[in-house]
Amino acid sequence: MVAITKETAAFVAPRHSDGVASLLDLPREWLKRHALRQELAVMDSRILRDIGWNAYDARKEAAKPFWKA
Repeated sequence: MVAITKETAAFVAPRHSDGVASLLDLPREWLKRHALRQELAVMDSRILRDIGWNAYDARKEAAKPFWKA
């Protein structure tokens, strides 16, 4: 299971100077971001409150496409 916090770094792909590493890391980041957003989408308000999110922000984040940070 992946820990979900309100830290925005969890939803931002790292930037690399090496083009090859960047190409390989990007699909992994998209999959990770997609999984995190799917988890946010099904959490109830009690769990969201425990991790520092509110329902509005969680719905807004979960609705974003995986390629947007």
